[in-house]
Amino acid sequence: MSDYGVRSMVAPLTRVAARQPSLRADYELAHWALPLDGELLVQQHQAFVELLRKLGCVVEELAPVDDMPDACFTYDPAFVIPSGVIELRGAKAVRAGEPPLLTAELHALGVPVVGKLTGAATADGGDLCWLDENTLAIGRSYRTNAQAIEQLRPILAADGIDVEVFDVPHDLGPEFCLHLLSVISPVRADLA
Repeated sequence: MSDYGVRSMVAPLTRVAARQPSLRADYELAHWALPLDGELLVQQHQAFVELLRKLGCVVEELAPVDDMPDACFTYDPAFVIPSGVIELRGAKAVRAGEPPLLTAELHALGVPVVGKLTGAATADGGDLCWLDENTLAIGRSYRTNAQAIEQLRPILAADGIDVEVFDVPHDLGPEFCLHLLSVISPVRADLA
């Protein structure tokens, strides 16, 4: 058994990477609701980290990144599977630097890099959802395209993971689209 990767959306977590939001980031650029209460933002993040620790998780705290307002969402830029981390490639320009940064940080924590999206392939972790331990749902959207799905398939297959693809509903266009995990919220293995 490895120290990284999980094949479930509902299994207990044992080790997580969490990044405190920056108090100096341009949140308007990332379409956050403004005005932002920075003190409350940090307090809520710290409470979340403390809850994870109380639940038995080892929390790897990552430094805030001032020029990456969404970097606190560590599920989107990279996807961890049992064999290691896959560096994704976001479609939103404001998030372009996040995948290589997070992948390097996870690698420094001992997680091997097992894949990287290249070329025109784009994917966000928010479009990746475990259906069971051998099946990953991928939401095709403005942010996760067909090229990414085709690049992910062989990486996932090497870990015995099958892929099911679904089209994700969209809202106001590419900058405001939903993720697959915006329309499904797993709460236990047989209920979402």
